[in-house]
Amino acid sequence: MAPPSTPPSTGSHGAPRRRSAVRGVRWRSAALLLRPLVRAVDWAPLAVVTAFAAALLGLVQAGEPLAGGQALLLMRVTGTLLGSAAAFALVDAMSADLGAASVPRWIRQSLRCALAGGVAVAVWLGAFAYVLSRLPDGTLFPVAELLTEMAVCLGIALAAAATAVRYATGRQAAMAAVIVQLGLVLATILLPQQMRLWPPACGFGYWDEAHLFWLAMLPLPYAWLALACRDLRR
Repeated sequence: MAPPSTPPSTGSHGAPRRRSAVRGVRWRSAALLLRPLVRAVDWAPLAVVTAFAAALLGLVQAGEPLAGGQALLLMRVTGTLLGSAAAFALVDAMSADLGAASVPRWIRQSLRCALAGGVAVAVWLGAFAYVLSRLPDGTLFPVAELLTEMAVCLGIALAAAATAVRYATGRQAAMAAVIVQLGLVLATILLPQQMRLWPPACGFGYWDEAHLFWLAMLPLPYAWLALACRDLRR
């Protein structure tokens, strides 16, 4: 005689399965949202900064090798401007919507950050490769330390924008983020020489100490960004 069939479990394992199913639906919805977001993101600021950076890198000492100090300054200007431009991607007409949505706000904003941040980093790496090709052989120009500086500036801009769009709509929210980012960069430039965070030459002076500080600070803007991307209502 066959044993009686076991009824579907509704005990303690049911809730985790339901939560897993909900997460799966959300991530599938997020993947479907990716293409519309690519069209919805305001790419104009990043396009303008990319064109400006290309012109700047091509015109400075055109046809001649770049000095290390010049190359360092150009990469820092490019990184700061790309971070500012990426902030405009977080301006979302739905960001202040408190109603129900198939994809939560934090996922929409995270995707916008990933799209704009990824493009900004790709452009910066392209600029770095070009600058590196114009440096004299043997010039010290470490990508890791400079990329850390750029990543901190990018994180600050995105976090400030993610905060601003919680309270305002339109490009004025992104402009507020740009002001915050550039203000913090300017404040670090004005620090006393013994606390200089932007050493003027690679590998000399306070270079190692400054980049240990940059590395220690790197998680902070991204933690701020994660908090700012939360849903407006729980």
